Amino acid sequence: MGFFSKVCSKTHLPVVHEMRGYPRLQEVVALAPDGSVTVGLYDGYGSVGGVDIMDEWDETKFVLKWAYKGEKYADLPKSKNEMGQGHFMSDLFLDFCDGLAYNQKGLKSHKAYETAFKNLARW
Repeated sequence: MGFFSKVCSKTHLPVVHEMRGYPRLQEVVALAPDGSVTVGLYDGYGSVGGVDIMDEWDETKFVLKWAYKGEKYADLPKSKNEMGQGHFMSDLFLDFCDGLAYNQKGLKSHKAYETAFKNLARW
């Protein structure tokens, strides 16, 4: 299986795997439907902080660590799939997203993420 990832349910920014070099976009809080919370780096293959979350991948919600304010699972919308699989996008797009994260801002909606991705990710 190749890389795959999600978009932060709060900021609509991509979650990228730990080897891409964008710490603000790879440190996540993963919230499971049973209320469990896992914090750590996302590895690109379904593990957060070394904990495999694949059994509940579709239901797990990702929030970038800097944006997490203690919300519970029910407080957050679903995390959608990341269009570049957490890896396959240009540095131009990632630099744009990292700049937003640096300023602790996100995109207004998933549609805004899709537009930015289509304009900057070089797909």
